[in-house]
Amino acid sequence: MSTPNAMTAPSAASASVVMMCGLPAAGKTTTAGRLHAHAGGVLIRSCDVYADLDIRLPDWVARTRGFTVDVHEYDQVRDRAYEEIARRLEGDLHRASAVILDAVYGERAKRDTIYAICRTRRVDVTLLYCRCDDVEEVTRRFDRRRGRESTPEHEASDRSVFRDIARRWEDPHADLLGDGSAPTIITIDTLTEPPIVSGPEQSWLSALLRQALTTAHSRALSS
Repeated sequence: MSTPNAMTAPSAASASVVMMCGLPAAGKTTTAGRLHAHAGGVLIRSCDVYADLDIRLPDWVARTRGFTVDVHEYDQVRDRAYEEIARRLEGDLHRASAVILDAVYGERAKRDTIYAICRTRRVDVTLLYCRCDDVEEVTRRFDRRRGRESTPEHEASDRSVFRDIARRWEDPHADLLGDGSAPTIITIDTLTEPPIVSGPEQSWLSALLRQALTTAHSRALSS
């Protein structure tokens, strides 16, 4: 299951899209990286897009005083980053059997954009909802990022980033696809190690995720 095509569902006609979703420090980037390492495909990370667009999150934390003033200016550059993620997705669907989108995707409108692309391209999409409901653990994860902000995946080191996303949050379980059906959602509790995967038992992706996360945990223990 570690070949580049491992993430393609047996019945998929073309490709599969995995959209990460979750609050900051919920384990999205770690989970996406483990899945990508195990199953291949293309990984598009919002932190890399921010870097490519020269959007420095620590600078915006300072400029908006922790997202309390002039937030509309940050919203504009943030929207531009999500538009770029969608653009890259459309380009990669031509050449990849699977694409993993690693971003917050806390707002329904941004998720709807991805649903619409997948509907137009007749591509399967699954939402991976990462959660860590332990406040103390979330605080520890933010603390571990301090001093490492120059690395894209660690740039969200200020708790104001969490508060800014939390105020925007819209529960993905209320999402509807274009045909009125609900999207497939797999929940990953990252408080435990390996994380707990909860989703449709018949889902090929649920099984693949369990393999990926268990393999990564075993490797960490043996290293």
